[in-house]
Amino acid sequence: MISLLKATPPEHVSLRRRIVWMLGRFGGVEQLPFFRALLLDPNEDLHVRDIAQRAGARHGLQLSARELIPVEEAPRERLGPGATLVNLLYFARLVTFSPDMEAALLRLSPGNRARLLIAHRRSHVTSRHPGFRQARNTRSPRLERNPFCYQLALQGVAAQPYAFAEWLFERWYHSDRHLLHEENVDACEQLNLDVALAWRERPEALRLVIEWCQGMRSKELERSLIRVAWGVSRDELAHITRPHPALHRRAANALLLPLSDLIAHWGEEELLYRLEYIVCAESVARTKPPVRRYVPVKHHPSFHWAKDLLIQWDAARRRVLYPLLDGADVDSQVRIQLLEHLLDQDRPAAIQWAMDAEQTPGSAPLIGAVLEQAALNTPTPGDRPLLLSALRNQDARIRGMAVEGLLALGESGPAWVDRLLSLAHEPHPEVRIPASAGLAQHGQREWLTPLRQLALDAPTPDLRAKALRWLGHLGDTASRARFLQVLVNAPSPKGDNIPYASRPAAFAPEVEAAIEALSRLGTDEDRSALLDAGVRLGCTPQLGVCGPITWHGAQNV
Repeated sequence: MISLLKATPPEHVSLRRRIVWMLGRFGGVEQLPFFRALLLDPNEDLHVRDIAQRAGARHGLQLSARELIPVEEAPRERLGPGATLVNLLYFARLVTFSPDMEAALLRLSPGNRARLLIAHRRSHVTSRHPGFRQARNTRSPRLERNPFCYQLALQGVAAQPYAFAEWLFERWYHSDRHLLHEENVDACEQLNLDVALAWRERPEALRLVIEWCQGMRSKELERSLIRVAWGVSRDELAHITRPHPALHRRAANALLLPLSDLIAHWGEEELLYRLEYIVCAESVARTKPPVRRYVPVKHHPSFHWAKDLLIQWDAARRRVLYPLLDGADVDSQVRIQLLEHLLDQDRPAAIQWAMDAEQTPGSAPLIGAVLEQAALNTPTPGDRPLLLSALRNQDARIRGMAVEGLLALGESGPAWVDRLLSLAHEPHPEVRIPASAGLAQHGQREWLTPLRQLALDAPTPDLRAKALRWLGHLGDTASRARFLQVLVNAPSPKGDNIPYASRPAAFAPEVEAAIEALSRLGTDEDRSALLDAGVRLGCTPQLGVCGPITWHGAQNV
């Protein structure tokens, strides 16, 4: 790869960027001098240098202040997406915190010093937001994001020396926060609050948080203190608000506090009524026609917090949650959200509800949602009764997911093989694909032939991709030509320049599936094809295919 980069003319910047990204994905610490040289080369393409610093950060890139500062002080027309001191410090760890770096930090604005202080702290803080499902709440480090889309960093990557953070905090506490306050704009006030929140483990910062939130309404408490990646938990908010009755009351009204505080504030019966009212209000908001086109649904502000309490509190689960899930007059999307939250927090309870609701009118969308999560997200033995029951579902998509879930659980035996034979003759490809794959898994390799045909002529790209994935999973070397052909036919990005702050289109499902399939076969020919695909098509985590390419490359480097 390094030889290919050296042989690639400087004007072919798009190809050079992809090569450097690939090196960063499966290269090792031995490439650090190479990444450092690219980053510090003033004649290199600016976007290549930015990718080099990201790649170096994966392996602990360290730079001295004397190396960092000249990059930051380059003429403005030479600056690229990552060539500012703030951005460089997200990726490169300082060897030591020296007077030269202190002088460079003093040349930054108070706002940029505050942002550095937050970024340094936030990389060690996970979100405690309890109202969203974990899958939607996960935040990827900036390094793992699209290298051709230069967004503001959501979390730092490089852990800087202790003296670096101490200097920034002392500077902010004694000087910068006052300068930001004098700006008298909301953004600067919020920046001050963000710093205090991120550093609230220090008593002086926590005192400022308590002081600054005294006048906040419940919506502001939620937005500024909880709905942020470094925000407070319910218990922390209770600790902050208890000494201040008016503030505590506003937090309780919005259901932002722990259950014990909410029961003390509302009383059990009133709190149960409140939870039911919030869910019903959310249902009405979703079903009511909008006043104007393109006006988003105005959700009830406490719905996310109500979901959490409905799962945690046994009385609320029995008396409010289950009746609402059974209620046909409640909007189906609201019921699905409640059920998905239950599935996240108490999977057996959600599976049992879905099985009990099979004969309940209007429950099919909810059962389908549970089944989809159970079948596609690592099924457990406790899911088996629901999956078996779903084989009788009238929806072919649900039957297909049930087959996949049972295959993942290792279902076996003569009765199961007979059932697969029956399912493999269905007219619906959603069912035939996993059934054929299951028969091949059980030694009936002749069923690979119809699976190969489905990879060619299934009616949708997603179904063709599913057939390709199964062929790869089954190690079907006879399908290698098909996998390679899919990659050859995949269109390359047009043009040599990737627009700044733009996002390339995702690969077609069949391309992703072919890459995954080739990564499983594991020959030198497959390795070459995967590396070619990564360089020619562009390999980024957003496209969902860099993992297989990286894994395969790492096994063979």
